[in-house]
Amino acid sequence: MLSVLIPCQEDDILLFPTLKSIFVNQFGLQDFEVLLICSDSIHVSENVKQFPVQIHSGVFKGQAQALNWGLERTRGDIVCTTKPGCVVASNWLSEITRFLQYNPEVDGVGGPVLPCWEYGTKTQRLASQIFHEEQRFPDSVTFLKIDNYQGLLHATNSAFRKEVLKPLKFDESFSYDYDFDICWKMLQKGNRLAYNPEMKVRYIFPLSMYNLLNRYYCWGRENVILRRRYSYQTGLKPHLYAPYHIVRSLLQPSSFISRKNRLRLVQHLAFNLGRINGMTAHIEHNTSQH
Repeated sequence: MLSVLIPCQEDDILLFPTLKSIFVNQFGLQDFEVLLICSDSIHVSENVKQFPVQIHSGVFKGQAQALNWGLERTRGDIVCTTKPGCVVASNWLSEITRFLQYNPEVDGVGGPVLPCWEYGTKTQRLASQIFHEEQRFPDSVTFLKIDNYQGLLHATNSAFRKEVLKPLKFDESFSYDYDFDICWKMLQKGNRLAYNPEMKVRYIFPLSMYNLLNRYYCWGRENVILRRRYSYQTGLKPHLYAPYHIVRSLLQPSSFISRKNRLRLVQHLAFNLGRINGMTAHIEHNTSQH
């Protein structure tokens, strides 16, 4: 049995397309469950309640805490994670099952997060496209390495064997990068994780520009914290990548800067401000697994 966990701390308006896509999957209703874990401030609409989901509300300080709470209440042997705004492919659940059945040595699997053109405003669609371009998802099945970001399992599109995930849990100190942290933690313990390009979701970014930029700020901050925690060194390239795009955009005449490039510019600015904050943050090194 599969258990699908969806933490809902924001963007509750995007729950409907997510649940709709899950329940049109070519998968028996008796073979999976969906747990929606909401902050008590979230209003769950009647459109959402029409789906056979378990709705839990509580005081959760973040997505990781909500997921850990839900993890204790799952019945499935495989725990899948996604978020409001994710439109999963019609074979998402069956592809997860197929891949893990044919690869019993793999403890977790994830796939690409593709642009979504079906829902949202133009800004949301552009943000989704920019995100997909910058992640550089692999085109083939890839087994993850601890010194590489490419192919890491995003919480928007991942699945783990519960017997491996439950003892480790998600790190509740992260707002968003708890998914990358759990990947590196598992890899350090010797677990095997895989990226499967056939396990697809499309992602609708938040409508609010504040929420979008806050997300990039947190990503920048937590990116640095993760690298410091795991002593992951890659030279100057990661530090110069985002500033390069900012400078390149600023040097172009304004009439040649497209709406997409302007959005990319402000996202990179938010990301770099977060990186600066992350460089001064106190961290606990993950030394227990070395």
